[in-house]
Amino acid sequence: MRRLPALPVPSRDRVGTAALMMAAQVVNLAGILLVTRLYTPAAFGRYAAVAAVAAVAGGAGALRLDVAAATATERDAPLLLRIAARLNGVVGVVVALLAVAWAVVVGDLDRSAFVEAVALGALTTALGLSGTMVYARVRDRRYRLVAVVKLATALVQSVAMVAFALSGDRSATALLAAMALGYATGALLLFRPRRPAADVGVRDVLRRHRPFMTASAPASLINGLTLNVPLFFAAAVSSVAAADLALALRVGVLPSALLGQALMPILFGEIAHQLRSSPRRARSSYDRALVGLFVAGAVLLTVLAVGTHLAAPFVLGPEWAGAATVLLLLLPFLVGQFAVVPLSQTLAGTGGNREQLRWDVGRLLTTGLVFLPALAGWISWPVSLLVFSLAMVGWYGVHVLLTRAALSRARAVEGQPVDGDRVADTRSGTARRGTAGPLTPAGSGRTAGEQA
Repeated sequence: MRRLPALPVPSRDRVGTAALMMAAQVVNLAGILLVTRLYTPAAFGRYAAVAAVAAVAGGAGALRLDVAAATATERDAPLLLRIAARLNGVVGVVVALLAVAWAVVVGDLDRSAFVEAVALGALTTALGLSGTMVYARVRDRRYRLVAVVKLATALVQSVAMVAFALSGDRSATALLAAMALGYATGALLLFRPRRPAADVGVRDVLRRHRPFMTASAPASLINGLTLNVPLFFAAAVSSVAAADLALALRVGVLPSALLGQALMPILFGEIAHQLRSSPRRARSSYDRALVGLFVAGAVLLTVLAVGTHLAAPFVLGPEWAGAATVLLLLLPFLVGQFAVVPLSQTLAGTGGNREQLRWDVGRLLTTGLVFLPALAGWISWPVSLLVFSLAMVGWYGVHVLLTRAALSRARAVEGQPVDGDRVADTRSGTARRGTAGPLTPAGSGRTAGEQA
């Protein structure tokens, strides 16, 4: 078996960037501890359910055009980012209006419901804009700036959460507003205006990157729904189950969200750069990153889960003890998520938009099928959580296989045949079926989004 290349010695800049990411993780961990002390389980449960809407809508609102900008040509990228930012704002307004309309339908529209709807819309917009600006800076390889902003976002969110609680507002709306303030701060710090070229048309750019809208965006939406389906099923079981699951996920995804996910712009930025310049190096980079993330996630999350189980009654409060048990059941799923999600955009970056969509659909269907027996009373709720956790590990393994196959096709296009396929004729620009047409060398003006 061929050995992977030796890992390079990390530079001082990369060590400093990683340290900033870790600092952001510590701040968010402190924020979770404050939530359990300052806010009631009912308020946190309400926040978790409403914020899930912002996470789903804000994450998919830009139609993945910001992701497309990371690998697009210099002419297309500024216009893609501008369109993505405007879509973020539109989606936030739509979400707020829908929340108000829902309150009217159920006969619960009052001042507090209206303020909550506004806070939800603001969080949706701020979350989406923050993500779009991160991809903009990733394209510029400004990883240190991204790390600094991640830390600033966490600090602003924690300070705002405490300030609202001390002022007497310990509602779910206060938590929504605190999160929105943090993401908005991050988006402003990352914003760097770039005027698109005058001769670049919106219609042409969108047509070239259409697969990101027709495949990657639905995949992102389905992915968001998949992550929140367990919470919806838990609410159907009991309010206690929903509260325990919400806190367990908040604690369990913290390393992934602020270490793994925070590393995603750096890792994807480097792989995307290699796909534009030297595709043959991209798979080795992916393999090294995957192994490193898996080892780090297994160690970090195991320590976190066991430590939370032992300390929850004393640190979080006795009312949160059930969340610690749920966290142990979800440990396999969380480790797989930690390792695979930071690299998940690689599949789309190689033109595998449709494979990503099919994978997400399969994962969503599996999640629904796993929890139905618990609602029918055939298995207990804890057993269904464990089955869900193991099933998701299997799906993450499938994603790794799909991504490595796509990266192998990238190497074939650059000049190394895979499985007997012949390389494209560089004079005509044509390629046989089975080779990765999107991944031509840098300077060709072709991107993954154009040909996927």
